[in-house]
Amino acid sequence: MPQPPRPAINRRRRNVGPLALALVVVTGLAAWGAHRWAEALALDDLIVNGEQRLGLYASSIRNAVGRYDYLPALTTRDHDVLALLAAPSDAQRDVVNRRLEEANATAGSAALYVVDGGGLALASSNWRDPAQSFVGQRYNFRPYFRQAMETGSGRYFGIGVTTGQPGYFLSHAAQTDQGVIGLAVVKIDLEPVQRDWAAGGERVLVTDDNGVVFLASHAAWKYRALRPLPAEVRARLAETRQYDRSALDALGLREGPLMGGGAQLVSLPAPDSTPNPDGQRHAYLMQDRALPEFGWTIRFLSDLEPVRTQANAAALLAALAVLLLATGAALGQQRRQTLRLQRETHALLERRVAERTAELVAANRVLREAQEELVQAGKLAALGQMSAALAHEINQPLAAIRTFVASTRILAERGEAALVQSNLAMIGDLAERMAVISGHLKDFARKGPARVEAVSVARAMNHALTLLAPRLREEDIALDIEIPPDALVRGDAVRLEQVFVNLLRNAADAMADADDRRLSLSAAPVTDNGAAAWEIRIRDRGTGIADADQFRLFDPFFTTKEVGQGLGLGLSLSYGIVRDFGGGLRAENNPDGGACFVIRLPDAKEVSPP
Repeated sequence: MPQPPRPAINRRRRNVGPLALALVVVTGLAAWGAHRWAEALALDDLIVNGEQRLGLYASSIRNAVGRYDYLPALTTRDHDVLALLAAPSDAQRDVVNRRLEEANATAGSAALYVVDGGGLALASSNWRDPAQSFVGQRYNFRPYFRQAMETGSGRYFGIGVTTGQPGYFLSHAAQTDQGVIGLAVVKIDLEPVQRDWAAGGERVLVTDDNGVVFLASHAAWKYRALRPLPAEVRARLAETRQYDRSALDALGLREGPLMGGGAQLVSLPAPDSTPNPDGQRHAYLMQDRALPEFGWTIRFLSDLEPVRTQANAAALLAALAVLLLATGAALGQQRRQTLRLQRETHALLERRVAERTAELVAANRVLREAQEELVQAGKLAALGQMSAALAHEINQPLAAIRTFVASTRILAERGEAALVQSNLAMIGDLAERMAVISGHLKDFARKGPARVEAVSVARAMNHALTLLAPRLREEDIALDIEIPPDALVRGDAVRLEQVFVNLLRNAADAMADADDRRLSLSAAPVTDNGAAAWEIRIRDRGTGIADADQFRLFDPFFTTKEVGQGLGLGLSLSYGIVRDFGGGLRAENNPDGGACFVIRLPDAKEVSPP
């Protein structure tokens, strides 16, 4: 019986060792390269996201402080405050105490008080609370006092020596012909900003020019120094009592290599505890942005664990791909033995490769979509937090204008023309501020428990037309209205009026250059998926909708108007409002020219109109 060709078998056995070694080397190189590539991509994405978040957090701090920066200057112009500083008396102090209490409550600040030229607090908004009152306390050691006495204004963050509560202090000197006779100080509570950071699960901290953390998303990081403080710095902080009795221990930050865009790899103890005795730490990518007007630096920490996970997954996939290729090559060698076995194995291998490839493509697509959704949601959430303060932003200038008007009457009676002119200029600035706010901010507040009820379409449309009546008359826009009085829809009256205002304004803009300026407004009953509904149409005789804009019309920030004429948010917000009511909003071109926006809302005849 013939023996098998042993020399060939021996040769194959001798080749197994080098082939296996080559396979290990190639697999290791592929895994290493994929790991580095995926890690670099993930870090780049992390850096871009961090820059966006830093911009958002910097804006939130500036907005939180900026809404109160007018208050100290306004207070120093009050004639009762000036009278108290010039000649302190119990009667005048009582008047100013009540005046400051009312102004502080209207503005929503933490405290508002008046200090004489020696640093003694003469009156305060918290005068009713003997344990917390600033009246009678001396603050000449505080930097904001020295700054205002020397330069006219001051800024300072510190822990209150009277209340023990931290805050940001803005001061403004009261100037008379005799010079500086005192100053007004407003204390701003920045705790809500930190609570927003913590509620969002972010890792944010703000440091002063000494590297001391005084604002942070995690309480364990506050009042700790990034690096050990020199003795002279500790002495200076103790003198001003900026952080009162805080130990200002080192945070335990360990700095690693610098990355692109100024980012740096660092490690910190767990944020929810003090440094662990066993040395367990957490790695972050740290990015910072200076706030020069405050002398602060805001830092954002990105967790590196997702980067490691993504890089490890890429390395594993690369290793699996190499092994699959090697397996395919080995299976190809078996083809000499049996064609049937080769076909079955090859088909199995191709099927597995296709499945793995499809899973990888799907995973990458889902990841990209999730990232885009996250960026868009961050934008809309930040705009929502800003719009939620619209009423508060407008009430402050209104309150200030009332105070200015009262002060101006008195100053005019006294013949103090310079102060009258200054007050009138300030009134103009505040009015301009309200105009800018009203013109550019929309209702971006996050969705809350809307009062959904039966709403009269005719009444809501009439309210919207009343708001736009001056413009419609000025631009000679005619109206054709065919809305039945019994048209009732499910929704919120104020929000539906906002939708109508947005659509009517857009229609008026579209007819700016039209010869026939006519708006057709109608409502008719329809059936929507078997349910009764109303279809409301707003038709203009403008230029219509370009084909290229049809699919982007309701996207946030998309606009066809000139720069500065609109934010591109009206249609997006209107679409969201109508959708929340269980309806729909679409746009189409009229056959004879112009555009038509169609709102479909559920019928609500079974509910009494509001």
